[in-house]
Amino acid sequence: MTLLSTLISGVAYGVPLFLVASGLTLIYGVIGVLNFAHGSFFVVGALLATTIIGSTVPTVPTFIIAVLAGAAVVAALGMLTETTVVRHLYRRDHITMLLATFAILLIVEGAAEGIWGNSSRAINKPEILSGSTQILGTTVPLYDILLVIVGAVVAIGLFLLINKSTFGRSVRAIAQDQVMGEAVGLNTKRVMLLVFGLGSALAGLAGALIAPNVSVSPSLGHAFILQSFAIVIIGGLGSVTGSLVAALLVGVSEAFAVAYATYLTGFTFYILVAIILLVRPRGLLGSAKLGRA
Repeated sequence: MTLLSTLISGVAYGVPLFLVASGLTLIYGVIGVLNFAHGSFFVVGALLATTIIGSTVPTVPTFIIAVLAGAAVVAALGMLTETTVVRHLYRRDHITMLLATFAILLIVEGAAEGIWGNSSRAINKPEILSGSTQILGTTVPLYDILLVIVGAVVAIGLFLLINKSTFGRSVRAIAQDQVMGEAVGLNTKRVMLLVFGLGSALAGLAGALIAPNVSVSPSLGHAFILQSFAIVIIGGLGSVTGSLVAALLVGVSEAFAVAYATYLTGFTFYILVAIILLVRPRGLLGSAKLGRA
């Protein structure tokens, strides 16, 4: 494996982590909720994709429908969770919120086991994305290139949404001071509901995109949510840009560990967390509240 292919592989590995972590940090930055249920939302997106695609080789339209359905259904699930549970606990302490979202995680995982069973599932990529191409003399899987493109589109889209749109101005205002936002006429409940839905959709999108590369089971979210929390810590709580930088850092570090230092495989993000907390306790781009992305 060459340096270039390792680098691209690492970036592709980091994209799903960025999608999950950006949803986590967006919800925390605006609402102040560390959402443990996020991992189960990720799994629901992946399992939905396996159901829609099935055991056949999907066409590109079928694959796109599976990915979009994963994001849309999980967004609806997240908004339902915010409306029925989380909204009623905003004024409670963080421990109560953590326990509540952990309970939601267990409920969603139990429901997923009831619907899809405990066995692992695998799906195929569309035939056009199953091959590889040559970049500067290096063989690169086409699906890795797709993941990199999707990650770039989502990152740019989030930046524009938060910094250049009316909705983004409302989000930043509420993140800075919810009471002041209400005083100037913002519909804070609606904005917070949409933020929770958007963050959840990112988890569903990540699950659907990663499904062709892994064995999907209801417990898949455990490892991803752990790494995503690590990325949120490395990037800085509340910073979407920090999550992007941290996810790429973790992905590339893990890819280089797999290629050149296998004894570090699976441990690189722990090492990065320890180093970052030592030299920059608030993370690379951390702030207490969501600022400009």
